[in-house]
Amino acid sequence: MTGFIERFLVDTHLWIAGGAAGLVLFSQHALGLPIRGVPVALVAASTLLIYRFDGWVDADRPSRGVVPVVMALAVLIWSWGQAPQAVRWLVGLGAIPCVLYGSRWGGGDICLRQVPGVKPFFVTGALTVATIGVTVLWSSGEVTLSQLCRLSLLLGILLLSNVTLFDLRDERADRARQIVTLPVLFGPTLTRWGVAGLCLASCVGLALAGDVFIGTHAETAIVIALSSTAFCVGHLNPNGPRFRYAICVDGIPLLLGISAWMLPA
Repeated sequence: MTGFIERFLVDTHLWIAGGAAGLVLFSQHALGLPIRGVPVALVAASTLLIYRFDGWVDADRPSRGVVPVVMALAVLIWSWGQAPQAVRWLVGLGAIPCVLYGSRWGGGDICLRQVPGVKPFFVTGALTVATIGVTVLWSSGEVTLSQLCRLSLLLGILLLSNVTLFDLRDERADRARQIVTLPVLFGPTLTRWGVAGLCLASCVGLALAGDVFIGTHAETAIVIALSSTAFCVGHLNPNGPRFRYAICVDGIPLLLGISAWMLPA
């Protein structure tokens, strides 16, 4: 049963697409904007397709399923037709560096992700920009620069921690392929301490700042997500079952999105 769920949710990238959807839902909630389903669908579909392309280029990474790709393309076309012009520009131009990042040249020996330090910060930046950018550009509500900076900081910390957790699992493979990630650079132990410390320090900072930083209910949700990430650092074995690791780590952004419904605005 576990193997079937892994193939259905993880290997098809449906689970990580759900995590991206959760980030958009939370951003709408945190910025006090109306909860809209179409921008959520657009980001989720785009995320699945980008990861599917990445899996096609990297044949050693599990990536399967024709039906999810067809469904994602249909959702992308449908949501694209309803998107404001600014959102179309953001998604269209943003897809270019994502495709370049995953592509290989020189017979497959050259890849942008092999540039030291690029991998964790590129993925973090791309998801943060897509999540907040689509949310804000789709809405007619007023959002201040201060709100954007604070939300970007918190999501950036969460996503960098999330990406680094997966890099811990891929540390040996990345080292063999000469991809310099934080675990490759600093070692697994120091990286784990760094991620846990960053998440817990962020929770303490939010507690000291009070609800003036991002709002009471949004703060509660992000603290739960950051605490869950720190918990995963201490209790998930990177060499353990891939299914449990992916479900837990990629489930954190999805948990963040569910809070958009569970917590009052």
